[in-house]
Amino acid sequence: MGLTLRHIEVIRAVLKEGSVTGAAKMLLVSQPALSRTLKNAESRMGVQMFERRGGRMWPTPEALSLQRDIERVYREVESVERTSSDLRNLRSGRLEIACNPSVASTLVAAALGELAASSPDVRVSIQTALNYEVVELVRTRSADVGFAWDVPRQLDVVATEIGQSRLVCLLPEAHPLAARRAISAKDLHGVPLISFNSTLPIGFATESAFAEVGATRRIGIDIGQSFVAAVLTRAGAGIAIVDQLSVREPPAGLVTRPFLPLRVVKLFAVMRSERLSLVASKFADRIAELAKEMVN
Repeated sequence: MGLTLRHIEVIRAVLKEGSVTGAAKMLLVSQPALSRTLKNAESRMGVQMFERRGGRMWPTPEALSLQRDIERVYREVESVERTSSDLRNLRSGRLEIACNPSVASTLVAAALGELAASSPDVRVSIQTALNYEVVELVRTRSADVGFAWDVPRQLDVVATEIGQSRLVCLLPEAHPLAARRAISAKDLHGVPLISFNSTLPIGFATESAFAEVGATRRIGIDIGQSFVAAVLTRAGAGIAIVDQLSVREPPAGLVTRPFLPLRVVKLFAVMRSERLSLVASKFADRIAELAKEMVN
């Protein structure tokens, strides 16, 4: 039978302290208990590790030949303990996130700002993608957790709703419609819009609003990301209909107005069924908290 880590710990303590009494104090155990562990270690090895002379424990040549290896093992054990402590306290680890760009630039950015301050050694990877791509990245283990709008039910992932964001019109502050408190689909009947196509959650919600009031949605520029809509609107390319979260702070020269009829998109946290790492779990919880503040 080989030595256990406890045996190595006891041998190291006696080597350092030079006595059973000192080693017992160092390890916070009784002298008889330490002597039994040392005797058991010598029995397992088949060699004597120490000689008692005048109340002191003198290492044998065999013990001295093992001292370097004992110190190396002990350093490695301490490294494991430090790493496990860091993981428990979220000071280190790895976090892989998948999300759409509007969530990345708002909720995820805010949460990562906090994480960087509290856990600077956590290594983070962010992949921005379309909603269905977010689900696929989580499903295939390319991401620990994802955040996306209106996620359909999937067999291999768990999607939990954490917030909702209503649709708004984004337009230049000098535009005539900017004087209104809200802008309806009827006001935009036939107007070329910067808009998402109907295969995407925001586009589908927009299309249904126009259909409800019998108006025609005309897409002048078909987009796939809200930040592109903001850039195009600021450049004078038209009026955009986007989720409110993505334009919580509209670019200079632009304003938002509620879009009617009311439409919302739901934000989901997406993860696999197995338990998340502590870092990923805490991060997902923080995103859910921020979503209550920013999105609802």
